[in-house]
Amino acid sequence: MRLPLFILFLTSSTCFSQITSVQQKALNNYVDYANQSADEVTAVVKSIISYYPTIHAKSSWGAPRYTCPVQLENYYLENALSQSTSLTATLSSPLNSRLKELRTAAEKIDEKCKALDTDHKLEDYKQDNFAKAETYINELQILVVEYKKSQQALERELENAHKKLIASSPESSYHKANGMMAATIKRERDFLDKWSFNLKEDVHTGWPVDKLEQSILDTDSQLAAFQKFKPVLKYPASSMWTSFQSSLASVLSVKRSGLDEYNFEAKKSDKHSNDVYLSLINYYNGTLVSNQNTFIQFAQGDGYFGLKAIKYFPVFEIRMKQEVVEVSVKPFKDINRTPVSIETQKVALSSSAYNALTNYVDYINETWRQMRYMRMVLASFNSRALYFKKLDTFEGKGAMSFDYRDFKLPLSQYQKTVSDSEVLPQVSKSLNEQSEVLLNMLKEMDDLAAYLEIETREKRYEKDHLKKVYEILGRQEILFGLWDEKKELLYQDVRKVYDAYPLPQPNSWLVSGRALRELKDLDHEGLFQAKAYYTGKTNAKVPTEKIDASLRDVIAKEYENMKGIEKIGRNNGLCPYTPYEDLPVASKALSEELKKLKPLSANVNSEHPYHRMVYHYNDVVDDYNKFCTLSKEIHHLKTIKQPELFYVKYGDAVNNVAQKPAQPVASREVVQEPQKKIVKQQENPVRIVENTKVFRDTVYIEKRDTVYISAPGENLRSMEGYATNNLILLLDVSGSMNTPEKLPLLKKSVLDLLSMMRQEDEVSIIAFSDKPKALLTASSFKDEEKIQKAINDLKPSGTTDGNSGVKLAYKVADENYKRGGNNRIILATDGEFALSNDSRQLIEKFSKEDIFLSVFNFGKGAGASKALERLADLGKGNYEYISKENVEIKLIGEVKAKRKK
Repeated sequence: MRLPLFILFLTSSTCFSQITSVQQKALNNYVDYANQSADEVTAVVKSIISYYPTIHAKSSWGAPRYTCPVQLENYYLENALSQSTSLTATLSSPLNSRLKELRTAAEKIDEKCKALDTDHKLEDYKQDNFAKAETYINELQILVVEYKKSQQALERELENAHKKLIASSPESSYHKANGMMAATIKRERDFLDKWSFNLKEDVHTGWPVDKLEQSILDTDSQLAAFQKFKPVLKYPASSMWTSFQSSLASVLSVKRSGLDEYNFEAKKSDKHSNDVYLSLINYYNGTLVSNQNTFIQFAQGDGYFGLKAIKYFPVFEIRMKQEVVEVSVKPFKDINRTPVSIETQKVALSSSAYNALTNYVDYINETWRQMRYMRMVLASFNSRALYFKKLDTFEGKGAMSFDYRDFKLPLSQYQKTVSDSEVLPQVSKSLNEQSEVLLNMLKEMDDLAAYLEIETREKRYEKDHLKKVYEILGRQEILFGLWDEKKELLYQDVRKVYDAYPLPQPNSWLVSGRALRELKDLDHEGLFQAKAYYTGKTNAKVPTEKIDASLRDVIAKEYENMKGIEKIGRNNGLCPYTPYEDLPVASKALSEELKKLKPLSANVNSEHPYHRMVYHYNDVVDDYNKFCTLSKEIHHLKTIKQPELFYVKYGDAVNNVAQKPAQPVASREVVQEPQKKIVKQQENPVRIVENTKVFRDTVYIEKRDTVYISAPGENLRSMEGYATNNLILLLDVSGSMNTPEKLPLLKKSVLDLLSMMRQEDEVSIIAFSDKPKALLTASSFKDEEKIQKAINDLKPSGTTDGNSGVKLAYKVADENYKRGGNNRIILATDGEFALSNDSRQLIEKFSKEDIFLSVFNFGKGAGASKALERLADLGKGNYEYISKENVEIKLIGEVKAKRKK
């Protein structure tokens, strides 16, 4: 009996012994082949994605072309099979079987890909009008799904083998950290499995929005878990732990943007769904999988032998069943407000409760951003409507159009706000209901705008001479007023909750923050008194004595208030002195405008003076919020931005130019139409004759060649008096730019420029990552369709090759040089890159020849890249740190950098 028991014990010990580095390498050889193969299949799928639309498009550029993009690699396959001998037969045999099945599935895809390639080389498509090509694509669709099953089978076999080999290994921080990363990757992969790319992109077939919403919550929760867990890891493995968290945050950002951007424009096709799908796969492979696999590589030196992750690849379908999107407009769902009631708290505000309150502030500010954009679009459209309203006939006058494609419902921010409010059980119900009402308002505005787009696209306005158009504008006016009131009540309740908690022991952060808050509150009071004046609620002037005294006090006590807080320089975005010093400057500018308060005439053609006040007040808000963000030890509550006035212009002469208060909700009635509804205002809307374009009263000083100072009352978006532009946009489209606050933000801002630029202003667009490419060369800003296409076609990918991009940019700038014009290159990037001496000499040479280089840094913060700042100095241009709050004004500053001589 002893011998069999000994043998049994020996067998058990062998089966569950600790994994060796050789065994780990053998397992990861299988993963290396799977990843190489996944890259090959991805290349084939992307080639079909690019090819399919061309066989259905009528083009004058000749017949479509197709080339199979890959040749199957054998190295990783042979390496995996040859090294499998270091594993026991019970492990290697099923692994080799799964590996060969995967290879066979890849060969079938390769065979079909090459058959399509041959079909084109023989020009057989001319005989059957691409019938065989369509057949090949349908067969590839099936083969890709079969390949996916083979990949999953290999992955399961690898996981089982790895579990057996590490069964007796002690759990460590490395094991737990890798387990969290692997679980996260699996969760993200499961979500992607619910999706596919629709080759019939022009058809809107819908996408898993409900699953996306749940996935956002899951990813947010997982990210919070990562931030709480502090594993003990050695460098460099520890760096991959933090990188993985950053990558997961980027994935979450892409998801949230995808949800918010699923607007009326996006619902016209499956392009948005396809773009988000490919973008998430890009992040999955390029960041999450890459970070975990690098972690595994680094952890080997610390004695941890983990299993690498396998890459994902896109699958595709041809879906043609159209999902109908009906526009149905009805008054927003209101909820009776229950004012927040909270007792004075005995314990300090926790970090989780503070973050929950901050969410409400961020949510209000996001609704402000969308309302501001809608106001700009409606104000511009209103001006066009005035012209058409005066016409007796529309024949030969072109057509009205309405485009609000960049309007987004802040669904993800609302979702996060409600989800995180669980730590505020006493007040969350009231705060969440108020937040829901704000969202409901934006939803109605969205539906009204969609109806307006249909109204203009189908030229319905010609039948009723713009009656319906003005009904919609009138309703939007009411919604703006109601939103303005309700967002203020919500913020007051949030602040009431914040103030219910006891203050910590006084220190410099507390004292300085309170001083700024007091000044900000006085500015808020003055601004609202001015609004009451201009909306006809009062005739009283605005006293500014308290504001002036407070801002003087803030300045005078700067070093006393900020004692002990490090002053690290204005060019460093983390210096708390900068917002502390800037806030009273903005407050003083507001005070000067408040002192100019006077009645408006009926023939006002310049910007509304209240809009200048709002601009300066929002500068105060930006500075205060930045100080709150930088504040250490003390949780200062951020504040909310304020909107400009919106009212409809009817073109009639009036004596009273003050806007009446918004009508109450009860004064509305609904006019029914088949399948659609539109809200009608009972009383005639107030009619005001004045220009309501967005105003920016600012000082812009270029470092070297010119000085731009806007005159008081000047329309910021007017190019009158400024030199003709030869603008070259040199855009970094590397993979790291693919986050909402980077390339998408710049694309939107460039498109916003179109409305203000002149026929003679020209723009060139050069994209660079691995290789630079001129997407547009010296095109008039009035060629809107061409510019929009070039901008919208920008796709982040690859790594950064700045030298080639710089050289091409100067070549284009030189070839299209405008004598006496504003010849300017704007380099937009999110990080440093090595610049050769040749490139530096080129920049310096052309800076002496009236071609300047400015740098827009979309990186981590102001001063984050001294190299980029030196680059702008060399090019005699401007270095700017870009955020969504300042991108518009910075871009306008560049196109107005030079006056006519």
